[in-house]
Amino acid sequence: MTANASFAVALACCSALAYALSAALQRRETARTVDGSTRTGTGVPFFGALLRRPWWWGGVTAMVLGALIHVVALGFGSITLVQPIGVTSLILALPLDAWLERRRIHRREWIGAVVLVIGLAGLFGLAEHQPSDTRPDAGIVLTTLLVIPLVALLVAGASGRAPAMPRAVMRAAVSGLCAGATSGLVRLTFRLVQDGRSPWLIGAVLAAVVVLPVASVLLLQTAYRDGGLDAGLSTQITADQVTAMAIGIVVLGERFALGLSGGILAGLSAVVAVAGLVTLIRSGPTPEQRAPVATAAPAPHR
Repeated sequence: MTANASFAVALACCSALAYALSAALQRRETARTVDGSTRTGTGVPFFGALLRRPWWWGGVTAMVLGALIHVVALGFGSITLVQPIGVTSLILALPLDAWLERRRIHRREWIGAVVLVIGLAGLFGLAEHQPSDTRPDAGIVLTTLLVIPLVALLVAGASGRAPAMPRAVMRAAVSGLCAGATSGLVRLTFRLVQDGRSPWLIGAVLAAVVVLPVASVLLLQTAYRDGGLDAGLSTQITADQVTAMAIGIVVLGERFALGLSGGILAGLSAVVAVAGLVTLIRSGPTPEQRAPVATAAPAPHR
């Protein structure tokens, strides 16, 4: 591994730690925000209540720090090297969330998390860790910029009619789609600038890089509210990794190692990751099953 790749890995690990802290804090604050008027929907009451919680802002600060470190890491390594390391934030976030909630982590939660990480690690191990020299095609870039928001809007819109847990999974998946697309497009921006491509094309990619993370953060809060950390974060991370790697392969020309055999092993790793994801979603406590985290207001004196 080259010095640049080693530095990219170190930065990606720091980013994962920041994301884990962010996830634990945001999940806790979304649970404390929920009441009868904010249980459903994505409107002003829920987000207005979140904006008044200092620890939620602490989670946002940790997320921004993690994102900045992640961007720097992408400047030193390929997407298929940097992106999968972010899955370790799930392993780090579980004990942080349990500590904040003063609860024990169920054995099935650990099993699901470990299986998910093993599956995604398989994809990571099979990926080429050197950036590709392929020149991104402008048509593919523009198609990507159109397809990702369209898919996000369709799935997010459909989630409004789903029960709480499926709604959480769908919105977490869209959040991961937006987050993974952001990582892929950041790396794409570096390539377009290096190649001296059209300022209009670079501007269109940068506009998506600004908008998509905002959508990702907002949707993730409602996923934490409706499904807790296990369903929300595990689904978000999985969709994040898959989307970023897809952009690396389709748009930037990055490839799996070992040719056809590598592709088959990558498919098997994906199956393992999905099995871990399903186990984690089904084993984690829902918001209703968690112990109350806020005490009732005292009755007024008569």
